[in-house]
Amino acid sequence: MGHKSELFCSRGKMLLTLYTAVLFWRIDCVVESTKVVKSSIRHQTTSPLSRVGPTASIRDAEPDFIGPIENVTVALGKAAVLTCSVSDLGDYKVAWIRADDQTILTLHTRLVTHSPRYAVTNDSPMSWQLHIRPLKVEDRGCYMCQINTSTMKKQIGCVDVLVPPNIVDEGTSGDLVAREGHDVSLSCKAEGRPLPRILWRREDGTNIQLRNEDGELRKVDMYMGPTLNLTNVERRQMGAYLCIASNDVPPSVSKRIMLSVNFAPSIMVTTKVIGVPTGSQTRLECFVEAYPQAINYWLKSGEEMILSGGKHEISEERINAYKLRTILLVSDFTVEDTGTYSCVSTNTMGKAEGTLRLYEIKITTTTTTTTTTTSTTTTTTTTSTTPSPTTTEPPPRFVVPLQPAEQKFYTPDVTTYDTMQNVIEQSVLDNNWLPTAESTGSTGHQALPFPTLAAISMLPYLKNIINYSCLAFQRVFRTNFTKLYDFGAR
Repeated sequence: MGHKSELFCSRGKMLLTLYTAVLFWRIDCVVESTKVVKSSIRHQTTSPLSRVGPTASIRDAEPDFIGPIENVTVALGKAAVLTCSVSDLGDYKVAWIRADDQTILTLHTRLVTHSPRYAVTNDSPMSWQLHIRPLKVEDRGCYMCQINTSTMKKQIGCVDVLVPPNIVDEGTSGDLVAREGHDVSLSCKAEGRPLPRILWRREDGTNIQLRNEDGELRKVDMYMGPTLNLTNVERRQMGAYLCIASNDVPPSVSKRIMLSVNFAPSIMVTTKVIGVPTGSQTRLECFVEAYPQAINYWLKSGEEMILSGGKHEISEERINAYKLRTILLVSDFTVEDTGTYSCVSTNTMGKAEGTLRLYEIKITTTTTTTTTTTSTTTTTTTTSTTPSPTTTEPPPRFVVPLQPAEQKFYTPDVTTYDTMQNVIEQSVLDNNWLPTAESTGSTGHQALPFPTLAAISMLPYLKNIINYSCLAFQRVFRTNFTKLYDFGAR
């Protein structure tokens, strides 16, 4: 019994020893497996480029970057170049990687990506250039220059893509139609990089009319902003407007927006009463403003429609989008053509009418007949002489119409004889009056000589001279008579 228990104990010790050995072996396997996993993880976390070329353990110095990569800003469609400068590169490699998605683009001098828009150059031993052309919007971002050292070395450079302006249909007004007196807003939306500026102009080059706070219209050459507000719009504001987007990246773009303003017709007549000579041609005109375009026609006496043809001709001349001139020509004018004429304009917004009146001017022809009479006088040798008949003609009469003289001959404040004389003389000169043979008289009415005229002019004073002479004679006579009488008495 004792022998069996010792045998059982010895076998148990052997089994325990074997189990312990197996256990230590398993533990050792686990440790080794853990080492392999850690080594694998360490290998994966290291840059894949670190296994290319020699490691730092067999080199005295590692490569390094000379300076930072300069960022570039390039317009869409152009070429962008990023430069990475490295010193002491040796057998190490340089790679370009897109930073956002870790896509390897180039490795040393070899192109890895399949896009033909990328290229790498090594113009100098220490310079590596990444070329992207033509540049697209999706190329905007940052790029990484890496060196496959044991501890990865990298630098980042960024590319900004400038995009020219583009007007977006969504958010931009199309052609608009508004009623006169209502408010209108024109909108324009554009995209680009940098964000475009919006400028408004009129297509015809005229000024844009905007209302101020007082409601008065003011004129501006241009307007800046994405929205152009027109309050209480008028017909004068009708026309084509240009939305121009620019951001200093050529080319600028524009969109044409047509603004139409609807209103009822209105008619203006410059001359309402016209006199027409018989047999001549006359022209009747009406200026019509209406939008949408109106139907225009002419009436005689308010009822009879006039059609173009015969002695009537109707035409229209358009001045602008909403204004025109309608013309009626009447040929070979007669008394039947006198009366009232009406120009009528109508559209969907309303109706208007303008009236003109024609009257006849009669032209009379005056014929002047001149008759000459010759008289013959016969003289006989007898003592009785028959005088020739004489015809008494009235003295010539001169009628000189007086016209207002020029201002230099007339002073309202002072009226003198000299002033009136100047007025008469000026009127005679203005009528180009010159004395003729009839006005100066014939040979039978000669002008009197100057002594005779002087004597005639002294006749009113002759009586006074005689009276004064008589008085003087009486005084002398009395004086002398008194002296003689005194002398005789002595």
